[in-house]
Amino acid sequence: MYFIFKRLPLLLLVALVGCDNQFTKIIDDNWIKDPEVCEEDSTTVNFKQVAYWTPDDSDNIELVDFSMLTHIIYSSIIVNADASLVMLEDDDEELLEDLVTYAQPYSVKTAVSLGEWVSSNDSNFNTIAGSTTLTDTFVDNVIDFLDDYELEGVDIHWQTIESDDESDEFEKLLKALSKELVKEGKFLSMTVPSGEDYKTANRISSDLFDYVDFVNVIVFDEVDSDDFNASLQDAKDAIEYWTDRCLIKNKLVLGVPFYSVGSTTRSYDYLLRDDLDYVCVDNSRGRDYNGIPTIIDKTDYALSNAGGMMMRSLEQDVYARNNDDLDYSEYSLLNVINETVLGNEVSVCQ
Repeated sequence: MYFIFKRLPLLLLVALVGCDNQFTKIIDDNWIKDPEVCEEDSTTVNFKQVAYWTPDDSDNIELVDFSMLTHIIYSSIIVNADASLVMLEDDDEELLEDLVTYAQPYSVKTAVSLGEWVSSNDSNFNTIAGSTTLTDTFVDNVIDFLDDYELEGVDIHWQTIESDDESDEFEKLLKALSKELVKEGKFLSMTVPSGEDYKTANRISSDLFDYVDFVNVIVFDEVDSDDFNASLQDAKDAIEYWTDRCLIKNKLVLGVPFYSVGSTTRSYDYLLRDDLDYVCVDNSRGRDYNGIPTIIDKTDYALSNAGGMMMRSLEQDVYARNNDDLDYSEYSLLNVINETVLGNEVSVCQ
């Protein structure tokens, strides 16, 4: 069981506040070990609309309105221990090429995610980061991969940092990669946990923020906690945690799930087609997921407190398909986010 000390009694809160108005937090795996004093954030926010795309049997990429995106990140790339990069499936190469073809006319920046949701990549990252030769090879392979597929960036998702030594290795790897990507005019992002599990998030050094263009914060698939269900409050807590870690607003991208978070994982598309009532209700039939009202609320909050929205994962959104008689486009979560960013009212749940 995880103990999250977020709603402390007033007297205890006062006792934890130091003279500089920074929390002097208990030195423990569940707390930030050293309070961070952040410089005033005066940077301009360029609001980002970032989506992951994971190939699946539905393959509805041609139905996506890419004008609603700024970045799209392709999953399913494996990082081997020898620093080589390979596709997860044989036909993924064609799917990646299709993604770039559809995105480029809209000036959407395309990227690949390395390490994302493939647990074996963590140990491989460790191996690579621990060797100067392998690190150089990895950086060269990444640059070559991006050039081969006309990609404009890369997202690094080192899922679990188990020690301070691994944290140091992560920083060295990210620094080396960032240096070359800057030369090539490519962007670099990284994906991090929400901060709900402080033990994991604390090991991600704030120094890493200097090497990336933005940080995708996962506010779903979190620690085994009865209090965590990808709610609006969870999103607020995550933004607050990373802001307190001195991650500037423009680089903080809030992640939202396009699928149910629970014992049975279902895409938003599946839920909606099973029962249209799912659109406007977040928690029903034992599943936690984000319907339209919460997506609107999260986007509104991100517009004031973050630098973008990240969608995991776009193929799970709902689109009009050839074998359907109904047009579901007004229920699309991508459309809901985009309309909210534009300041337009989304009335489908009213």
